Amino acid sequence: MIFPLDYREVGTTREVRRDDPIYFSTRYIIVLEEEPSIYAVEPAKEAGFLRASRSNELLAAPGEVLYNPFPVDTRDRAALIEWASRFCGDEVKAVVFRGVDEHLTFVYEPDLKAITDVEILDVVPPEPSWLVQTIDGLKASGMIGDLAMRFSSRVLDLSQYWGDDVYYPCTASGLGKSLDSDRVDVEDPLIVGCEISREVFRAAYPGKNHRFINTCPVSHPDLRPKGPFVTRCCRSERRGLTRIDGHTGVLVHWGDGAPQIYEAIRCLKGELDRELPS
Repeated sequence: MIFPLDYREVGTTREVRRDDPIYFSTRYIIVLEEEPSIYAVEPAKEAGFLRASRSNELLAAPGEVLYNPFPVDTRDRAALIEWASRFCGDEVKAVVFRGVDEHLTFVYEPDLKAITDVEILDVVPPEPSWLVQTIDGLKASGMIGDLAMRFSSRVLDLSQYWGDDVYYPCTASGLGKSLDSDRVDVEDPLIVGCEISREVFRAAYPGKNHRFINTCPVSHPDLRPKGPFVTRCCRSERRGLTRIDGHTGVLVHWGDGAPQIYEAIRCLKGELDRELPS
């Protein structure tokens, strides 16, 4: 697969002439004829912005290139690889995309294995899941599109544990009684929350009998990862790369915002790339 990482590598022209100089960072040229074609080029190692071309190789001839005229987010590499793979085959080798900023790029012989699938593991309410919502926002802003990651989500709905004897960590859940605003006045209450929630309960009601469901995404059986993952935990000392059930993932703290989640995702991608066989 060829999918240029940077706009600077892609030039456009109406006609390829071997004697014409090319910009020093150009590696590919899209010929914008009625039926587009794509060339791989190599600028000479001389000084200056415009340089002679040392090589000029036809990658995809007219009739082998599909041009998508509708503006797309050209930084969402996973989406473009998926889109190109639907149309490339025996006849079509490449798809040219136009960005909202009018820059062009292309995907040549798309390879779906270049996409990294990552699970988002979280809980609701509040709904939507903070982690899902934040990662969707990072994708929409183009902050992580270059990573070619495709996200799916599994969320644990805490409302399934509702009952008169159930206490949640805080009022933010909006589900019922909570440890931060209600007295625990029932016998053998069910505490639905994380490890810290149980510690808070034990500190406030020492020796009181209780039941406990650990809803931390790191611990709940319904959220065991099936592959690379990102999730949240209330214990800040757990923040960072981890492995659960043999799968590599990254933990962010319950209170982390978009900047911390952004850094965690890029860290995860770097670790997954290092794990690839050389």
